[in-house]
Amino acid sequence: MQMVITFMAVVGGMIFSLAVALLAEELIFGQVIRVFFVRQTVTEKTEGNAKAQRRTTMLALRNLLLQVAWE
Repeated sequence: MQMVITFMAVVGGMIFSLAVALLAEELIFGQVIRVFFVRQTVTEKTEGNAKAQRRTTMLALRNLLLQVAWE
């Protein structure tokens, strides 16, 4: 009987640990991972728009970080 109780405690602890790990991962990385799967349009880079595109990318990253920080 003690062996069954010990087995149930171990399995329950492992399931609880997995649930907490998945919850923490979703809370920490949930908003960030979604960004990696969004399709982006491919544009042809030239010298003139390369700087503008870098600025746009940096602004988007800054806005994303601010959004995640305020949630």
